[in-house]
Amino acid sequence: MTEQELRKLNRRDLLELLVSQGKERDALQAELEETKAALADRQLRIAKMGSIAEAALMVNGVFDAAQEAAKQYLENISQRSEQTDKHCAQLEQEARQKADHLLQEATLTTRQLEADTQRRCQQMEKDAKEKAEAYWTEVSFRLEKFYEDHNQLKELLATGGKS
Repeated sequence: MTEQELRKLNRRDLLELLVSQGKERDALQAELEETKAALADRQLRIAKMGSIAEAALMVNGVFDAAQEAAKQYLENISQRSEQTDKHCAQLEQEARQKADHLLQEATLTTRQLEADTQRRCQQMEKDAKEKAEAYWTEVSFRLEKFYEDHNQLKELLATGGKS
């Protein structure tokens, strides 16, 4: 409406126009409030979506860190296992060497004991032969003496005691 048309209107029409414009303004104000609320809600959702995206990236970072930690843990377990295997192999080799050394010492000691036992047995056999020879000599001497004494007695008896 132009200014001339407004001037032609009476008071009542002007008031109705004012009331109608007030209602229109209120409706527009309400629509503006709804639009502002919708915009705020939309901005909040966009911010949340950004936060969710950031959170997803953070979660990905956490998963990546967890994956890396698990990888390092498995590598450490593998290294320790290899070290343990090497240490066990070294201990086994040392034990085998020690056992071989002890076996060699035992074999040497056994041979020495056998040689000492052999010498002692030979010495005991020699001593036994000497004792047996001495005993046999003694027994032979006594038997011969007995035989001679017996022959003399026999001759004495045969001669009738006349000597």
